[in-house]
Amino acid sequence: MNLKQLRSIATIRQQGSFAAAGDRIGLSASAISVQMQQLEASLGTDLFDRSSRPVTLTAQGERIAGIAAEVLEKLELIKRVARGADTPDSMAIGFIPTSVDNLLPRVLEALREEFPQLQVRVKSGLSGELAAAVVRGELDYALLTSPVVEFPDLEITPIASEAFIAIGPARLAGIESDAALLRAMPYIAFNKRTWVGQQIAALLQQRGIHVSEAIEIDSLEAIENLVAKGFGVSIVPRRLYAPMSKAELLQVPFGDPVATRQLALVRHTARGGSVLDAAIERIFIDMPRGFGG
Repeated sequence: MNLKQLRSIATIRQQGSFAAAGDRIGLSASAISVQMQQLEASLGTDLFDRSSRPVTLTAQGERIAGIAAEVLEKLELIKRVARGADTPDSMAIGFIPTSVDNLLPRVLEALREEFPQLQVRVKSGLSGELAAAVVRGELDYALLTSPVVEFPDLEITPIASEAFIAIGPARLAGIESDAALLRAMPYIAFNKRTWVGQQIAALLQQRGIHVSEAIEIDSLEAIENLVAKGFGVSIVPRRLYAPMSKAELLQVPFGDPVATRQLALVRHTARGGSVLDAAIERIFIDMPRGFGG
């Protein structure tokens, strides 16, 4: 067993096939295959199911590949510390669309102040997509709605809770019940492919609130604009730092106690130990301070 073999199996896990791993590392698929046969021989166990096409990792192979990724990450950290530079030159981070306008600029500004030379690549996507990208190693971190499914490979740090509010056009002023407001007009739903959309749908079902769904879109800003113009009612999270005109929208807390969505920072469990990791976590945890003012 050697580092080249560990790098190859970790890359196969990340890329999904021998050919893709070879392209990433700069080897042919046949060379990768020979390395894996040698690794299996040295360990005395089968790491791949070769009856499938493409070849897939066995459960034991998946675990060993994950450990290999952790070992390689620690070796890179040792090298950075030895150079006196345990902060990487670049990073990739994901943001759910509902946080891009208001949180992303604050995070980028904080990173620029602390790490002026750091190159930051940003990806926007749905929570599930971003979580999967972190697991695959395509993103270093991601800010998303707390997972509705388990991700054993992710370290999840709660960042902030955002209260849900039922909203309607201002002309409905006088309605004090969230349930009554949601039944007063056609319902504008947030895309149920998203985790927050699924959470809202589940909350409505749990409370037995039957709405007349007319529109489903994936932009909270668009939902608020449509509601303000009198096209319907909806439920949205009161997002960190996002302005919302009280003159245009009737806002009623949703639930008693008020229901919330949890924002979380996720990173791969194999990461950790660098100055950047500590700084990212601190920046995000400090971010909600002052919210609501």
